[in-house]
Amino acid sequence: MRHKHTVFFLGCITFFLSAFLSPLKAQKKADNPEENIERKKQAIDSVIQSYAGINKFNGTALIHYQHKTFFEKSYGWQDAEKKILNQDKSIYQIASLTKSFTALVIIKLSEEGKLSVKDPLSKFIPDYPRGNEITVENLLNHTSGIYEALRNKEYFRLIHTGEKIPKSRETSFFKDEPLDFDPGTQFSYTNSGYILLGIIIEKITGLSYEEAVTKFILEPLEMNHTGFDYPALKSPDKTVPYSYISKTKQVKTEIWNPDLTGSAGQIYSTAEDLYKYYTGLRDYKIVSKEAFKKATTPYLSGYGYGWFIDDLYGKKLINHGGNIEGATSYFAMLPEEDICIILLNNITSKKLEKAGNTILAVLLDQPYDLPKPKKEITLDPVIVKKYAGNYVLSKDETIHIIDKNGQLFIQNNTGPKVRILAEKEDAFFLQDGDTEITFVFKKGEKDVVMIKKGLSSKTAEKQ
Repeated sequence: MRHKHTVFFLGCITFFLSAFLSPLKAQKKADNPEENIERKKQAIDSVIQSYAGINKFNGTALIHYQHKTFFEKSYGWQDAEKKILNQDKSIYQIASLTKSFTALVIIKLSEEGKLSVKDPLSKFIPDYPRGNEITVENLLNHTSGIYEALRNKEYFRLIHTGEKIPKSRETSFFKDEPLDFDPGTQFSYTNSGYILLGIIIEKITGLSYEEAVTKFILEPLEMNHTGFDYPALKSPDKTVPYSYISKTKQVKTEIWNPDLTGSAGQIYSTAEDLYKYYTGLRDYKIVSKEAFKKATTPYLSGYGYGWFIDDLYGKKLINHGGNIEGATSYFAMLPEEDICIILLNNITSKKLEKAGNTILAVLLDQPYDLPKPKKEITLDPVIVKKYAGNYVLSKDETIHIIDKNGQLFIQNNTGPKVRILAEKEDAFFLQDGDTEITFVFKKGEKDVVMIKKGLSSKTAEKQ
């Protein structure tokens, strides 16, 4: 039984101790912000190191948080052959992050009364099929239905070459293809729409696309290390593009043809230049607050004008990534909280957005998981055996899946046999590489093997 006087006595002790200790608590609280920042720095480094550990991060990270840039660090090789490490001033291709620059110029021209986002495409390209139905806004937010140029075999071949492509051929890879859907009815991400926006910019301004972006964005923001023709760039800070890089293996890849990526993906930059880009957007140095708000309003599938808009951890996250062979970028911002995450890589990595979102979780004190290396599991020999066979990719290419004593090997035509390791029952991987192999066996359908390597994906049917 508790005595009332005992309760009173303990209450008095608590009161006096609280009064005596309160200055210590206040002091500890005052120290917390710096301790918190240091803890976040260490956590972010751990996140990036974990992605580097699975060969999915090789580049530079810049993080701006609580009104200051508190994290900037580079990882891995700028040039593995010459043993040059990435550094904070390294120059990277930013791929589809280019689209946000293209959209920003269009928005600027709209503010100046040079065009309206409701204008039909036919106003600028009179002979474009169904151009009277497709608006500038449809091009901006990927609701045009226009055929994706990368689906064109000749375009895909040329993009891996250094051939000069005349302006007259820019639209030839998609212009005469039927629309995938009626404009404005669906979302479908397409580079073709942004190639058309580049043409519109040139027609309105009388400048080349590169000159227009330089005039409206790069010069006002003093982005002096940002440009367009990566193959022609002569700089000791230029990163070598790799499709895959690890401690024991480095696979170089060709730079995609900037004549073809153009206003959809040709820009290169540095982390610090992109930070200038962020402050220019945040402080409305290029377009007004109202225009920026409209550009970052989500339409179908959460896409605005050159930006994805996501709701993450209860916050409005404005972001865009870029991924071509040998380069990956991720740029995310929460202007109201003054948070910016910039990640640039000179490898092909489909994990950079996930890394960026994990860093955001660190900043916002949210739970997160770190990636782990893939682990091989042992499958029942009966399961292994059913995957063995010949899979036809085309009339000239056959994928052989070979079972040797319960271990599977993959062979392309008469090429070398390479062992594949089971991650789960129907999913396999290579020990040191970025190839993923998935088997799909469905009743009533043909058995297939899907092979993903970097950005390419192939599906072959079992004979």
